[in-house]
Amino acid sequence: MQLLRRRPLVAVAVGLTLGIAVVHAEERVVEPLDAVRSSAQQYMDAFNRHDAESLGQLWAEDATYTDRVTGERVIGRAAIQADLAEVFAKNPNIRLQFSPGEIRFIRPDVAQAEASATVILPDEQPVRVSVSALYVKEGDHWLLSSVEEMALPQAATAAEALSELEWLIGDWRDDADDITATSSFRWGAEGSYLIRSFSVAKDGQPMAEGTQVIGWDPRTQQIRSWTFNSDGSFGEANWSRNGDDWMIKSSQTLADGGIATGTYVMTPVDSDAMTVRLIGHEVNGEPQPASEAVTVVRLSTTTAASESENVVPTTGGKP
Repeated sequence: MQLLRRRPLVAVAVGLTLGIAVVHAEERVVEPLDAVRSSAQQYMDAFNRHDAESLGQLWAEDATYTDRVTGERVIGRAAIQADLAEVFAKNPNIRLQFSPGEIRFIRPDVAQAEASATVILPDEQPVRVSVSALYVKEGDHWLLSSVEEMALPQAATAAEALSELEWLIGDWRDDADDITATSSFRWGAEGSYLIRSFSVAKDGQPMAEGTQVIGWDPRTQQIRSWTFNSDGSFGEANWSRNGDDWMIKSSQTLADGGIATGTYVMTPVDSDAMTVRLIGHEVNGEPQPASEAVTVVRLSTTTAASESENVVPTTGGKP
């Protein structure tokens, strides 16, 4: 099956999720990415049960889909829905993962959205694409009017994929009130993974520490991480890049058996500083306030050598 025949369903997946974010952004005046996070599971359930008819209704009647690489176009809701139905019929095990992106309002009734997605088929290399979608508001609904997609380069090795995170290597610290947090990133064997050692101290007294391993999943073509904390809690996360931002979607099993979820937004400021904030934070299903962005600074070699702790940014959790 040609890649082109797969791509419209990728656009639908990313498009719907971002479309929901636009609606929620207006109705609740919340961060669009928060709305994406809260709505994504409902959409993904519908997509992964291969409901082409319901997905087709999310396109405008005269919508267009364009492959930026080949220039080929699919015009109209009916044609797009037919492509979806054909793809689902031929690929009953097809799955999709997406990385929500940024929404920008052009007019009150027109929005531009950017995102990326990965199509997963058994026994085939995952396909990652970038998506640019234009939405129009018709009545109470935001519908896809135009979608353009382009295949993203596929990483050949874990080291190649993780090279995007090379800027993290070294020692970092942030201070918030009486809490100091430091992190130390280093390469694992053959550059095929990163190791982060971290700890948190309050008034100079150790509070917590742990280890995180950051690796590359060749099946999903995505960076992933696994974190283990000194209190017995542990977690995992999927990493994706959205422009200058790194989105780290995390799920953690707490020491008491509870569940914490959230998305860390990590943004490089320059070679020696970054900001980190936590959005969409929930503990046992209860929404928590979004954190303020904290600034994390790189330590010089001399300063790092004198530090006794290695930690994460103090953002109310551990990515």
